[in-house]
Amino acid sequence: MSIYVFDIDGTLSNAGKKVHPAIDRKLVELTGNNQVIFASARPVRDMLPMVSDKLHSSVFIGCNGGMAWENGQIVLSHVFERGFVSRMINVMNNFGIPYVLDGKWNYSISKNDHPFHEYIRSLSNHETGEKDIISGGVTKILILSEKHKDKIMMYAKDDVSIHTHRSDGFYDFTPQGNNKYQTLSKLIGKEKYIAFGNDQNDFIMLRKAEISVFVGEKENFKEASYYVSMDYIPTLINHIESRK
Repeated sequence: MSIYVFDIDGTLSNAGKKVHPAIDRKLVELTGNNQVIFASARPVRDMLPMVSDKLHSSVFIGCNGGMAWENGQIVLSHVFERGFVSRMINVMNNFGIPYVLDGKWNYSISKNDHPFHEYIRSLSNHETGEKDIISGGVTKILILSEKHKDKIMMYAKDDVSIHTHRSDGFYDFTPQGNNKYQTLSKLIGKEKYIAFGNDQNDFIMLRKAEISVFVGEKENFKEASYYVSMDYIPTLINHIESRK
């Protein structure tokens, strides 16, 4: 049995759409003799609608390592100190920056509108008030504009891990030291794994993998075992499985 770890957006899915049925079927097939783990910048609640129900028994690492979910429950989560969240909200509101606060399951959105807010609302009905999110613990702050990014980063200082989303220009903060690989290693220890990713928030996870697959061009990440387009993923999985 091998452990396969998959990013979702840009790796298994384009433009926020559900994972293509051909890839979804291959992943379901893969669970027959392997462990499948999903690791995404999305919170877990927004990861689940992207894949079929047959994959919901898999392990899900959400919020760029800020949380992990298995068998219907959160098994790990990291949250910011409340004072830090309040300070960052004030800074973003002063600059007119739209954002999303992710809690352990629910979320809240900024008063400054952004089209991405409606996309999140289309995925679930777990929106709640900002005070409730802060009280329950914020796992990720998603910032929906690159405007004043340098100043925002200055206010964040060393209190966060920063993850840039190359495809849409968004970026997010998670508690310091958080990343997909850190949380993955807490779940599987020193077990070897095969990783699929496409963006900067996948780089550490890809570097540590026994076999790494980059969905994109080599110029964007030069250390992968394989480079593929998204539609070639089922074929590559077959190839990897045949070489065991």
